Amino acid sequence: MEEEISLREIIETLLEGKWIIAAITAIAILISGIVSFFVISPTYEAEATIMINAIQESEPSFLDSYVNEMVSPNIYAERLKSPVLIDRVIESEGLEESGWTSAALRNALNIEVEKETDLVSIKLKGENPKEIATIINSIIKHSTAYTAERIGGKIGSLLEEYEVQMKNEQKKLDEAIEEYNQLKAGSGLPSIVLFKEAIGGGQFVIETNKEILDELQNLDKTKQIELNQINSKIEKLTKLYNGYSEKYEEARSISSFALAKNKITPLVEAVAPETPVAPKKVLNVAIATVVGLMLGVFVAFFRAYWRNTGTGSMSQLNREQGGNGLSV
Repeated sequence: MEEEISLREIIETLLEGKWIIAAITAIAILISGIVSFFVISPTYEAEATIMINAIQESEPSFLDSYVNEMVSPNIYAERLKSPVLIDRVIESEGLEESGWTSAALRNALNIEVEKETDLVSIKLKGENPKEIATIINSIIKHSTAYTAERIGGKIGSLLEEYEVQMKNEQKKLDEAIEEYNQLKAGSGLPSIVLFKEAIGGGQFVIETNKEILDELQNLDKTKQIELNQINSKIEKLTKLYNGYSEKYEEARSISSFALAKNKITPLVEAVAPETPVAPKKVLNVAIATVVGLMLGVFVAFFRAYWRNTGTGSMSQLNREQGGNGLSV
């Protein structure tokens, strides 16, 4: 036969084991309170928010793509955990004495890029509220200098590239002028003169005047076509050279640190938090209360089950012995 437990039996069992339930719950609350209030050290969290600014109109347009590549929110967030940057922060703030290592600090940092914005948040937890705020602000300061170095390295590569291109175009330009001067021999045309602007950053300026143009028009068609072709080639090469020269001078005049500083703007600096984020004392006590009640109820029901099972077995054994005429 299946045994059924009535509601009355459940209530009676709970009432009978109320002191056990109360005692276990009280012990759980006491342990949780001691651990939360006296054993576990409080943990604080400091936070800062940074905005990555868009390129300003005053900045050279040809550098936009390079700067955006170096200082986009996602790339900047990754750079904040760079071992080079973290090592600089540890050394400058003397964090070795506090037990911080490069790996530990990188793992402790919580860096997030807010969706569809240019905002980057930096969070750090620790037992010393003043220290974690100082660490975050130091990371932001060093990240600006480190980003400037990265931008400066990129600009340096561009300068080298433009310089090579300028030399190549100048070589081609010299060859084209030499070719013109050879063709003009015997035609009575003056040689092409190439000037360098003193203020224009080394750009080339071709001397042209009405007399040269008139003399070109008086040549025979074949000679005129050849000279016009070379003249067109010289003009194109001059424009290419001057274009690279303009970019070279603009890139050379850029301050990578000023550019990085303009791109990285701290909106909210980290301050020492006053209230710990862990342990959550009230929550821990509430959880301990629920767990204590559950454990107490379990013990009460197990005690009742054990007692009833043992009593039933002894009664059945006595009946069997009495039926067989046995006595003890």
